[in-house]
Amino acid sequence: MEKKRRELKEIVATRIELFKKKPEAAVYRPKVSSRHVSALYTETKVREHTVKSDYAEAAGGTDLAPNPIELLLAAFGACVEAAFYEFAEHEGLSVKGLSVDVEGTLDLRGLFMVDDTVPPGFQDLKYVFTIETGDNEAEIIELAKKVIAHCPVVDSLVRPVKISGDIKVLASKK
Repeated sequence: MEKKRRELKEIVATRIELFKKKPEAAVYRPKVSSRHVSALYTETKVREHTVKSDYAEAAGGTDLAPNPIELLLAAFGACVEAAFYEFAEHEGLSVKGLSVDVEGTLDLRGLFMVDDTVPPGFQDLKYVFTIETGDNEAEIIELAKKVIAHCPVVDSLVRPVKISGDIKVLASKK
């Protein structure tokens, strides 16, 4: 485990130096490909991984996996945890445990097109980020705030992001 910690610290330091010297090397374009499997169940390929999504039975799904909005909350928590751990290692801080609980509020009238004045997305998100450490509390809180402010998932939720795309319709055989 100690070797992994040293490797992560070196990876972070190397990336920071590279990105300072060559900003173009910092451009990252992740790509996923999702496909409908059946009913409300989908599978998304992310590199060599498969991310499954479904809805609860009460919503018409088969409850085989989290729904997409729950996956967004999971991405929020996972991004904060991983980024904090990465930078805590870089700073030489001790992390014994990390957890993030995230909860959001949706008004489903927006999703179901019942009321066009109601946004289909979250009205609010709340989190509790718990950090177990023996290090200075003020220093840990300061790093946590910086990490949350620089987390790409959080940033993508709070900053307007340009979204563009195409819609293709293929004729199917009857």
